[in-house]
Amino acid sequence: MTAIICGKCRQEMQEVELEQYEFEEGIVLENVRAMRCPQGHVTFTEEQAQEMERRSEDIKKHAFRFVRSVSKSARSLVIRIPADLAKHLDINENSKVEMIPLGKKKFMIEVK
Repeated sequence: MTAIICGKCRQEMQEVELEQYEFEEGIVLENVRAMRCPQGHVTFTEEQAQEMERRSEDIKKHAFRFVRSVSKSARSLVIRIPADLAKHLDINENSKVEMIPLGKKKFMIEVK
């Protein structure tokens, strides 16, 4: 493989695996192959970009999108999980989830 030189700092780049990378808004890919220089600049080869595109398209094809109202139960707010989504995520009434804020208008729920 021919050495890839960083366009910003002119140093040789090495292939790395990024834990997470937001390829498209709202689509975060995990374990993404990329090229990174010693200064931390990141770029992608054509093959790496095509793989991210393929993975993003696969996510979009299988994405669930639901709009739900928030209701109140005692002092807490409640969001109901649609049955199809619960089945897909293997969530039941005894499941534990972790809620992680991602900004003022976004949060992620991770099934534990």
